[in-house]
Amino acid sequence: MDSSQASALTYASRPVPPTWTTLGDAERYWVHYQPFLEEHGYRLRPRYRSGWISDMLRLGKGLLECEDSIGCWGGVLDATRIVDGVQVVLKVVHTISTETDISDFLKNEPGAENHTLPTLELIPMHDDPERAFMVMPLMRAVSAPPSFETAREFIEFLEQVLQGLAFLHSKNIAHRDICTANLVMDASRMVPGGFHFLSPCTRDGVTYLHFDSDDSDPLVIKSRSRAGPMSYFYIDFGLSVHFPSFEARQLVTGKCGRLRKHVPEISDTVPYDAFKADVRLVGEMLRGEYLLVRI
Repeated sequence: MDSSQASALTYASRPVPPTWTTLGDAERYWVHYQPFLEEHGYRLRPRYRSGWISDMLRLGKGLLECEDSIGCWGGVLDATRIVDGVQVVLKVVHTISTETDISDFLKNEPGAENHTLPTLELIPMHDDPERAFMVMPLMRAVSAPPSFETAREFIEFLEQVLQGLAFLHSKNIAHRDICTANLVMDASRMVPGGFHFLSPCTRDGVTYLHFDSDDSDPLVIKSRSRAGPMSYFYIDFGLSVHFPSFEARQLVTGKCGRLRKHVPEISDTVPYDAFKADVRLVGEMLRGEYLLVRI
């Protein structure tokens, strides 16, 4: 498989999905680059190594006993940094893009580490100069269990969402895709024993975590209050805009973002203020994800 074939699998309009025992189209892309990533110090899970045969078929194990039955759907996957065993996340990005430009800009901005997820490394693909692997710390989705249990937990989250938005806007960056899918939390104190990227209620894809058990339990997953203080971060600047200064800001077009249908100002044809739209997106996220579900 060459790079063009690998790219075609990832961006196919109707990709073949993964199953418990077979790879999906997007997963073949990762298999193609597995040796390359290993050379650069990152090890993928067994499912993405050449010649993989599912443990269900090879060993006759049941589904719930097989970590390698867990597949992925796209251009984001977890890996292990070989030198120290730290879990990371790899994302396929365009080498020249708004996302990589903003990520590079934020690396040198004091305070960015408090509000946005840092890029640990950018690895250009050896056979596709237009794409690269962005390496980031493994974080937990804000929507992953345990959910908010107290007003204090939610206020802590809300304050950091607003502080992060104010920080980005102060740097003349409008996110344009604010939603719970693009907010993550540092779960190192919440799940000290670690968790599986694609099966977050388990440690390793097979062994389930124990909610609010004793601290001595290696499988403990603590409430946000017990694990706190929590830290929340913005991710994914693929749809963002970045202006060189406040004076250089301009109206934008583009009907983009997961919550775009809830913000009537967002349009492909009528220019709008992306910074004001960001504020509305935060409100729509809070209303849809947290207010309406409680009523």
